[in-house]
Amino acid sequence: IVNFFSQYERNRTIKQLEKEYSVVVRNHVKERFNVMLNVPGTMTYFRDTIGFFWASNNANTGRTDIVVYEFPYTDSKTFTAEYLSAKRDSVMKANMPGAFPNSYMATDTAWVTFNSTTVNGKYCGVLRGLWHMKGDMMGGPFVSHARVDERNNRVVVVEGFVYAPETDKRNFIRRVESALYTLRLPGEYEELSNESMKESDKKL
Repeated sequence: IVNFFSQYERNRTIKQLEKEYSVVVRNHVKERFNVMLNVPGTMTYFRDTIGFFWASNNANTGRTDIVVYEFPYTDSKTFTAEYLSAKRDSVMKANMPGAFPNSYMATDTAWVTFNSTTVNGKYCGVLRGLWHMKGDMMGGPFVSHARVDERNNRVVVVEGFVYAPETDKRNFIRRVESALYTLRLPGEYEELSNESMKESDKKL
């Protein structure tokens, strides 16, 4: 029953994100990675570098962030908790420094879980757990989706994480996780556009 209501709420949020989303984030992600992603419109702060994109609402209460990165796909061994956690740590260390010298984001590997789901009819590896800043006091939950872009032989990772030490984080992480389901790889957003055109033709 809990899973049913959680999925219902997620689908409702996804539909909302199809209408209301951060245009600046969507445009940058499309230009940088050739994928489409709808994130909440409050995410107006961002950093765009080669192979890595970060966006945040930069809120004082209930801060939520989303990152996008990619790496070459080699084989199915990519989709394990160990591999994806190690990849996450290397990417975050290079791109998400903390406020203090030599501080950076890291994964609490003892709390990581890995499972799979289906997004747009295709395999998606789901990694979730806790993060913390080495050399700092920050931390919180995260969830990431890793998917294979078969056209370009790469893995595209979209991740959401939350920093809200003063309050319950459940609703924040659920909302940011819903945004991950809006990821459209090359070939998928073309199909989505074609379906929308067909629906418009039917109405006419």
